[in-house]
Amino acid sequence: MVCRLCRLCGLAAALVLFVAAGGAAAEPVDLELVLSVDSSGSIDNGEFALQREGYARALTHPEVVAAIRRGPHRAIALTFIEWSGPDIRTDVVGWTRISGGADAEAVAATLRSAPRTIFGGGTSLAGAILAGAAAFEANGFEGVRHVIDISGDGPNNRGSSVTAARDAATARGITINGLPILEDDEGLALYYRDFVIGGPGAFVQPAQGFADFERAVRRKLLQELNLSEGIGADAAPGG
Repeated sequence: MVCRLCRLCGLAAALVLFVAAGGAAAEPVDLELVLSVDSSGSIDNGEFALQREGYARALTHPEVVAAIRRGPHRAIALTFIEWSGPDIRTDVVGWTRISGGADAEAVAATLRSAPRTIFGGGTSLAGAILAGAAAFEANGFEGVRHVIDISGDGPNNRGSSVTAARDAATARGITINGLPILEDDEGLALYYRDFVIGGPGAFVQPAQGFADFERAVRRKLLQELNLSEGIGADAAPGG
């Protein structure tokens, strides 16, 4: 009888722990940010390295770290996803809280060391948006703002409609910002403005080529972080 009671008590305790864990509150942050980066066949290995290094340097830049620390929660959460075709993607950095320089350096170290896993498959901006929107679900964080950053060097040429994907994401209160790389297509910034970005405060921040990528990423991050602090910023129309 005693053993049976012990077993029942043990099961009850386990159930309490299970319910408590399942109902745990998400950690508050100022911004949940999906960094969604083109790894299609048009991105050669040199350009790929410039993208990775650009994000690593931008995230660890003192201005960016200081901006993260100025928010009400003094922290953001981000994930870094590389993609090409509609169902081709790699989570290079899973959801990570950043509240200072050490956290940013750890993400940068991963970006510099992780191997490239995607080399082709087309350019599905729609797939990137849909994957980015899904990434916010049950990620352990509760951000004041939800933003998908999409960087790439070409228009949507695979999968579903990019505007349909954009509209589905923005209907959920998600902002989509664009970082078009104008290496071979000067009109890509207008394409991103008209078809890709959308949601509260959405904007386009072009890179004038891969060599300009770090500057563009840093400027984009600072604008997003300033919006998270409630500081106004110029926004391009879209969506």
